[in-house]
Amino acid sequence: MNPVIDALKFRHACKKFDSEKKISDADLDTILEAACLSPTSFGMEAWKFLVLASREIREKLRPACWDQAQVTDASHVIVILARPELIAPENDYVLKSFLRRELPEDATKAYVERYKWYFETEVYPRMSTYAWCAKQCYIGLANIMTAAASLGIDTCPMEGFEKDRVEEVLDIDTDEFEVAVLVALGYRKGEQTPRRRHDRERLVEIR
Repeated sequence: MNPVIDALKFRHACKKFDSEKKISDADLDTILEAACLSPTSFGMEAWKFLVLASREIREKLRPACWDQAQVTDASHVIVILARPELIAPENDYVLKSFLRRELPEDATKAYVERYKWYFETEVYPRMSTYAWCAKQCYIGLANIMTAAASLGIDTCPMEGFEKDRVEEVLDIDTDEFEVAVLVALGYRKGEQTPRRRHDRERLVEIR
């Protein structure tokens, strides 16, 4: 079996974590490396991965996350923060991001112009910059979960939280960051609820 498929079959939204088991520093580093290697549209990387190891912090956070036990019972929680202020086409960060490619000046200028056009025609008419950044954060989330599963570590992605309260508890500077999604990481305890999936024939169409 392909090791990636093996990891994906192992992965499920773990609801019951063993609070006595902790992720090693080496394994956590591997997971964070996978997060940082994740792709983003136009390579903007407008995110931050906030790792919550302290149980004290997570106990304060739990009421803002619908009192879900995963927040405190897991070994760690990663809060993925979007940085929507960075990706406005007029922000210097955008130009600096394109300059990393070390392309000729005219090619860099063309990329910046295409980026501006993309936001004007595809992003702004449909969504906020926060929503666009959050879409990128979910790519990082997927790689975190897959990397963790490859190490035999369980995860639970979490959208069940009150965004404003989470940002307040964590003292997030909302002029710079906004919470996109959370993921709990650790080791399963006892029997887990079965994972159900539709048949591939229903989900896949090849033309």
